[in-house]
Amino acid sequence: FRKMSDDVAKAFEDQSDRTERHPVAVFFHLAFRVTALVVYLLANFIPSMSEMGVMISIILLLALDFWTVKNVTGRILAGLRWWNKIEEDGSSSWVFEWRKEKQNRVPASETYIFWIGLFACPIIWIVFLFTSFVGLKFTWMMLTVVGIVLNGANVVGYVQCRRDAGTKFSSMATKYIGKKIIEQVCYMYITQ
Repeated sequence: FRKMSDDVAKAFEDQSDRTERHPVAVFFHLAFRVTALVVYLLANFIPSMSEMGVMISIILLLALDFWTVKNVTGRILAGLRWWNKIEEDGSSSWVFEWRKEKQNRVPASETYIFWIGLFACPIIWIVFLFTSFVGLKFTWMMLTVVGIVLNGANVVGYVQCRRDAGTKFSSMATKYIGKKIIEQVCYMYITQ
C-alpha cells in the first residue's frame, strides 16, 4: 500500500467537515406516509373508490413507510437505528445504535424533516381516528389504528434510541471529565 501524500490527506480531512445531502432519503421518508394520508383523504371524499382496494393500498403504503423509516431513512437522516431482539429464553430486548457526532454529515434541515415527519404523521392519524369515530365509520377507524401503530412504533423506537444515545454520551463525558480531574490531582501531588 502507498502512503497518502500530504495534499491528498488534507483533501480527505477537508471533506470530513462537509455535509452530504440525501434528497432521495428525504423523498422516501415522506413519500409513503404522505401518499397513505392522501389516499385516505381521497377515499373519504370520492365514494366511487373501492373500499377494500383503498384499505389494502393504505396498509401497504404504511408497511412500506414503516420499513423505510426504520431501516433506511432513520439511519441516514438521524444517524439512529433500532430493532427488537428476541433472546433465547424468549425475552425481548431493544437494541439501539447511533452515529457519533463527528460522523454526522447530514444537514440540519434534513434531520429536522426526519423528526417533523416522524411526529406529524401519527398526530394526523390520531385526528383521523377521532373523525372516523365521530362519523361512526368503524372500518375506517381500524385503518387509522393501523396507521397510529405503525407510525407510533417508529416514534417510540427513535425517541428511545435518541434518549439512549444522549444518556451514553453524557455518561462517557462524565467519565472522561472525572478521569481528567483525577489525573490532574495525581499530577499535582506527584510534582510537589
